[in-house]
Amino acid sequence: MSDQGNEHANHDGIDNAGLSAEVGSGPEAKRTRDEPPEQTASDEAVSNQSPDSTIGLSDAQVRAREAAKELLEYEFEGIIKIEAANGDGWRTVVELVERNAVPDTQDIIGRYEITLDATGSVTGYELLERYRRGDMKEEL
Repeated sequence: MSDQGNEHANHDGIDNAGLSAEVGSGPEAKRTRDEPPEQTASDEAVSNQSPDSTIGLSDAQVRAREAAKELLEYEFEGIIKIEAANGDGWRTVVELVERNAVPDTQDIIGRYEITLDATGSVTGYELLERYRRGDMKEEL
């Protein structure tokens, strides 16, 4: 019985040791606590890019989402297409809820093309179509 108690104590000791290393006040723990998560650091890197640097696909996705929310002021539904535009920018297609309805199959969805230059600046947008959410139709 005392062996089981010792195993449990050792197990607790291991957990506590691991916990103190993560939360402790040592220099390694402090560095871990002060460092932002990797995704946040990546997001900051995107926002700190110089205006002349070119963006990749994931950055184009972020910029298209931001542009749709800022320029069009409708509820963002999703990005349905992103493609390189002749090597000097990005063509994105986003969907926005232009009118909510009950039932939601009657929502009016707007499909917009947003074009970005190679640095991620919006160069234009255009309404491609509107449809009811419940309508059957061909995809792009």
